[in-house]
Amino acid sequence: FGLDPTRAAPAVRALTDGIHPHLELRGVHAHLASGLDAPELLAVARSIVTWAAELGVGLFEVNVGGGMSVDYARPESRFDWAAYGEGLARLSDTYPDLTLRVEPGRALTAYCGWYATEVLDVKHSHGEEFAVVRGGTHHLRTPATKGHDQPCSVLPVDAWPHPWPRPSAAGDRVTLTGQLCTPKDVLSRHVPAPGLRAGDRVAFSLAGAYAWNISHHDFLMHPRPGFHFLNHHENGHTIGDDGEVRAARPRGDR
Repeated sequence: FGLDPTRAAPAVRALTDGIHPHLELRGVHAHLASGLDAPELLAVARSIVTWAAELGVGLFEVNVGGGMSVDYARPESRFDWAAYGEGLARLSDTYPDLTLRVEPGRALTAYCGWYATEVLDVKHSHGEEFAVVRGGTHHLRTPATKGHDQPCSVLPVDAWPHPWPRPSAAGDRVTLTGQLCTPKDVLSRHVPAPGLRAGDRVAFSLAGAYAWNISHHDFLMHPRPGFHFLNHHENGHTIGDDGEVRAARPRGDR
């Protein structure tokens, strides 16, 4: 998407030569990278603003895009917002007539969502152990799309209401998969989960962006997940299968 920078000059002329007086060129919107740390992203921002200033027309603003890194392998590692902000401030001082805009998107919201699901079965195949969960990449497509292992935590559940033996992992590491008939339906590989059992729950973190929104909903008519919105100060609310918003139960209720 977007316009090749080498073809920008004719587009700029069409907006500034007076032929179309009802159109006003306000600025430039760019998105050149993704998954960068603060120093790399600042270099991208400088290149965008410098290029925009050299167009030779009066601009009001430049959107330098997003691309802030989210490290799924090391969730505790966060983008250095302080360094990025200081660098943008220096860039803004160099071009005081420009308003600089950014698109933080995923780097803010990824940490605000969790995907929780139930382990349906534990299978042993070709020397590996696989836990099949109730959901899958039709709910959380991020790991299949980006090729990473989604960070997760196992929540043990002691209750087992069924009369048959409870499937469980014999080893220390388990690959977590969904129910879809595709080898791409893998959420996380070789997760340290000794003793993982059917009936346990798994909560996948960093699911607040590019998760449900980019997933292939209704794949093979599997049901959609429920959504629960919580905060630290008030009771949250849920969205049911019918799309209705309902108050969540107060804390302490089961």
